[in-house]
Amino acid sequence: MANKFKKNINDKLLKPLLGFLKQGMTPTRLALSVSLGFVFGLFPVVGITTVLCLLIAVIFKLNVAAIQLINYIVYPLQLLLIIPFINLGSKILNVNPIPYSISELIDMVKNDFLLALKQLWVAHLMGMFAWLIIIVPIGLIIYLSLRIVFKKMAKN
Repeated sequence: MANKFKKNINDKLLKPLLGFLKQGMTPTRLALSVSLGFVFGLFPVVGITTVLCLLIAVIFKLNVAAIQLINYIVYPLQLLLIIPFINLGSKILNVNPIPYSISELIDMVKNDFLLALKQLWVAHLMGMFAWLIIIVPIGLIIYLSLRIVFKKMAKN
């Protein structure tokens, strides 16, 4: 099981990243692509990270494949972190965006869809706030670390 996981990481992540370096992508640009793919891949709104990563890649003239690779790899982590981001944002701002149980939310969606949408949007805003506070330093650390790693990989 551990060997299969290690092989998957090697085949699905490390080989493609090394391939980008071999194709002439600079270690700095690759580090930026990977770190921004990670950062925006964790954006706490499901369904928009692909577009966000594409826009970031176009704006910063990064490798679309590299940024999307990381975006897709972190997708399970994004799903796991949405609720913690919303909870953290709620605690920081001292706001309870969803004062309802799951069954109450389902009933609200059935009875007053616009109210449910508003409540969920406020919750997502709380999550985005917490994401922004947490992700900036993490993204910077990832970028600086990967720049060193990719420079060493490029020399080999």
